[in-house]
Amino acid sequence: MLYFAKKSAQVIAIVISIACLLLPMASTGQETVNIKQFNQVIEQVEQLKKTDLVRSLKQLTVYEKVLTALTIEQNLIYFKLLAEIQIEQNKYSSAKKTANQGLTIAKRLSSPSILISELLYLKGFAFESLGYIAQARKEYKKGLEVAESLHNKVQVALGLINLGAIAYLTDDFKRSLVLLNDAYNIAGQTDDEELKGTVNSELGIVYSYLLQDEQSMVYYQQSYLHFKKAGMILSAHTSLYNIAINHIRNNDYQQAITVFNTIIAESNKDSPSDSMYSVYSGMAWAYQQKVDSNPEAAYRYLLMAKQYLQATEKLDYQLQFYYDQAYMLYKLDRFDDALVSLSQVEKTLANNQGLSLIKKENYVYLIELKAGIYYKLAQFQHAFQTLSQVIILTDKLYENEDNRSIAQVRLKLEGEQADKRNKILHHKKDLYNENLRAATLANEEQRFYLIISALVALAFAWVLVKLLQSQHKLKVAANVDTLTGVANRRSLMKQAQQAFNFTQVKQDNLTILLIDIDHFKDINDCLGHSTGDKVLAKVAYIGTNMMRKSDLFGRFGSEVFMVCLPKTRLKSALEISERIRSAVSQHSWPFNKLEKVSVSIGVATLADDKDLISLIKRADEQLYQAKASGRNKVCG
Repeated sequence: MLYFAKKSAQVIAIVISIACLLLPMASTGQETVNIKQFNQVIEQVEQLKKTDLVRSLKQLTVYEKVLTALTIEQNLIYFKLLAEIQIEQNKYSSAKKTANQGLTIAKRLSSPSILISELLYLKGFAFESLGYIAQARKEYKKGLEVAESLHNKVQVALGLINLGAIAYLTDDFKRSLVLLNDAYNIAGQTDDEELKGTVNSELGIVYSYLLQDEQSMVYYQQSYLHFKKAGMILSAHTSLYNIAINHIRNNDYQQAITVFNTIIAESNKDSPSDSMYSVYSGMAWAYQQKVDSNPEAAYRYLLMAKQYLQATEKLDYQLQFYYDQAYMLYKLDRFDDALVSLSQVEKTLANNQGLSLIKKENYVYLIELKAGIYYKLAQFQHAFQTLSQVIILTDKLYENEDNRSIAQVRLKLEGEQADKRNKILHHKKDLYNENLRAATLANEEQRFYLIISALVALAFAWVLVKLLQSQHKLKVAANVDTLTGVANRRSLMKQAQQAFNFTQVKQDNLTILLIDIDHFKDINDCLGHSTGDKVLAKVAYIGTNMMRKSDLFGRFGSEVFMVCLPKTRLKSALEISERIRSAVSQHSWPFNKLEKVSVSIGVATLADDKDLISLIKRADEQLYQAKASGRNKVCG
């Protein structure tokens, strides 16, 4: 018995020892299987995160406990995907931390990896979304340097897109267009639908800032198609949102509501809170601004937007919500509640010195709304003091506006487009010359036909150049008054309508001046039409030189000029008008029997006008008043 007991004990000990050896091996074997499946799972996560963020995150985080068994490259892929998902979920602080973890591991690499560039971009976007623009720009630049060193076209384009976005966020529209157009050209050389969707979306935003709504809409629609082709439903919804906002800018509120409803119908529990906040907030504005305005419905949609507000880390959204809420409460005559909403945001905005022009404008709107509320509450002293603050802030806001003139950007765009056409012609010429050198002529007959073909090609190129020149001349002729060199009535009305639409959406100021040359018929009758034409041209020259580059000056009719002054209140407009009147009156005219020319000016600032024609009509009434009171006067 003792022998068998000992023998049994020995057998049991051996079995236990073998089991102890086998268990780690089994565990290690299980980890090996998981690691081997890593690349396959990553591909699934890449596809799944386009439509289902929760499931993609669940599949990815299975590897959280075995990261030490993965290679450095696999770790970087893990942290990159995790940061991307967190950004889609609007968890920007978490995404910044995750990207940092990946970048720390990347220091162990023996050579640079394109994953470093991607992680830097993700970290930069997290900073940008949290409002830290300077830090975002720094990360984007570092990411672009890595991408350029590795000659990776897609990542270079993404870096240019990121920096282009930073440029328009800081009001540098010229630089933004240069960067984004470079990215657009690179994207066109790839098959990356996501990249094409992204750059089209960003170009749409810039053109929207530049009030070129038709061009903006084209880019938004292209971005939507590219994202749909890439299977990126959430990104496609962002493009639809931008399309809806474009409809709002053009006062097509019902169409905007239709697009918003499409997004809401296709959304699910994974739809980012930032996106859903924007959609419901946009829906609220559409109901508020449409012809048959419905303030109650607008406020209900704004409260629906509020439920997504707590899930976002974007300070801009929180500030915008309280401003929107104050405005809509004001429209509902709930003035005390509106003041409470304004107090939530006013202090934060007032202390922030790094605001872009657009955010500074919003600050002015906020103070102006506050003045309106005080007026409604019959607190006239408070209303006067607050309105005085608005005037001071507005003067500061636009004192350096000429440095980033939208008109200059548009002019640069036209130049760039002409350069692109020239490059295409040069490219075709080089291609033709190359083919010509490569061709071998078998006999004189081939040489003869080749010469004829070359002559035909050159003739075609000459005709093409002439057509382009003619088109340019036609474009200028269609928009410029040939006598005075300023915008003609057609161009003037089109641009003024765009400014009016933008002003309506932004709840901004807009002023119209109508300038009439006094006794112009007498000048024509007594001194001749050639002298009258010279007077017209000189008055146009004097007036144009007194305009800011954002202002519109054009010939409205015979001897009448119209000026459209965006973001200008009545007081400033009257001062500008007086300067124009005085300059014309004091000008020395080099014509016999013409000692003095004067102008009468009517001024009207946007109030309750439903359309541009109504505003112009009020300016015309003021012009009539100026003429009736003796001419050479300004009335407004």
